[in-house]
Amino acid sequence: MARIVFSPLTVKGEGPENDESLKVFAYRGVKPRNGMEVEVLALHLINRAMNKENLVAFYASESVAFVSPNCTTLKILRLDVPSIADPRSEKVSLKCEYDLGGKELYSVIWFKDNREIFRYMPRAENPKRAQNITDLYIDLSRSDSKQVTLLGSNSHRGEINLAGSYGCEVSSEAPNFETDYREANMSVAIPPRDPPTLEGIRPSYKIGDILEAECMASSYPPAVLTFILNGKEVNRDTLTKKRGNMDENMISRTELGLTLRLERAHFSDGKLTVVCQSALPGIANNLVSESMKTATLAASNQRLAQEPPKSGVSRSNAGMFYTVLIFWIVAPIHIIRYNSLRFLRV
Repeated sequence: MARIVFSPLTVKGEGPENDESLKVFAYRGVKPRNGMEVEVLALHLINRAMNKENLVAFYASESVAFVSPNCTTLKILRLDVPSIADPRSEKVSLKCEYDLGGKELYSVIWFKDNREIFRYMPRAENPKRAQNITDLYIDLSRSDSKQVTLLGSNSHRGEINLAGSYGCEVSSEAPNFETDYREANMSVAIPPRDPPTLEGIRPSYKIGDILEAECMASSYPPAVLTFILNGKEVNRDTLTKKRGNMDENMISRTELGLTLRLERAHFSDGKLTVVCQSALPGIANNLVSESMKTATLAASNQRLAQEPPKSGVSRSNAGMFYTVLIFWIVAPIHIIRYNSLRFLRV
C-alpha cells in the first residue's frame, strides 16, 4: 500500500469535464517498485468540493484507474434535514441515506453553508472527525456514516446557531471514487401555537366612529404582524408597534395597534373586514397565519352607506348654495309685502 495525497488541477478541453460541478484531482505518491510515480486523474462529481485548503491523505493500492463522471451507481436516496428546528432542543440529528451500489464507502462529509463540519472515513485511524466551527457543536457519540448530530442551545456549550444550508457528500472507495451530493435548508424557530389574537373589533360601527384594534402573537423569532382592511394592507406608518421581552422559553410577544376614523368608503356592502396576519421572518417556509373579524354598519347609517358619493361641490359648499338660494327666493317676497302695506297706508 502506498500513502498518497491529492491536489486539484485545472480541467481542460470540452465536454462534461468543464461543468462547474466537476473537478479533476491528480493523485501523486511515492514511487512503487517499478520506479514509476503513481499518478491518476479522477473526476469527482461535486457541488461542494472537499476542503480545498487542506491536502487530504488516504491509502490506495498501486493499481489506480481513470473514472468517468457518467457513473451513477452510488446515489443518495434521502436527505433528512428538519425544515424548522426548535432552538430549545438539546440535539438535532441530520440523516443521509444512500446506496453504494455494491461499492465500499470511502467517506461521508457534511457541510454547513459550504463549510465542512463533520467527516466520516471508515478506513481512517480516527473514522469520525468534527471541524472546529464557531457557534456549532457536533455530538461525535451520536454521529456516524448515516447521520450527524448537532448540539442545541440546551447543551450549555455557549452561543449556537443551527440555521443554515446543510449538505451531505458520499464517496465510494477506489478505483471508482463515485460521489453524490444533496443539500437542504434548516431554519430555527418556535412557531405560534395559535393564530394571532385580534381584539377590539366591535360588532357594528357608525360612520365617524373610531376603530381601535390590536393584534398579538407569541413566537421565536418575533413575528411580523400586518393589518389588512377590506383586502388591502394598512400602511405601517399609521400603526403602533409594541415588542415584548423574550421570556425564559425564548418566546417573544409582539403587538400591533390600529387606530382609524371610519368613513363611508370603509364599508363595502355595509361590512368592514379586518384581518391580522402573522409571519415569521427569515423562515424558508414563511409560516403565515391570520385571524379575521367582520363588523357591520349601524342600522341608522345603512341608507347613507348605500347612497353613491356625490361629486362636485362638498357638503359645506352645497349647504351654502342652498342658503343663498333660499335668501334670493324669500327676500323678494318680503319686499313685495312691505311695498303692499305701504301702499294701503297711503
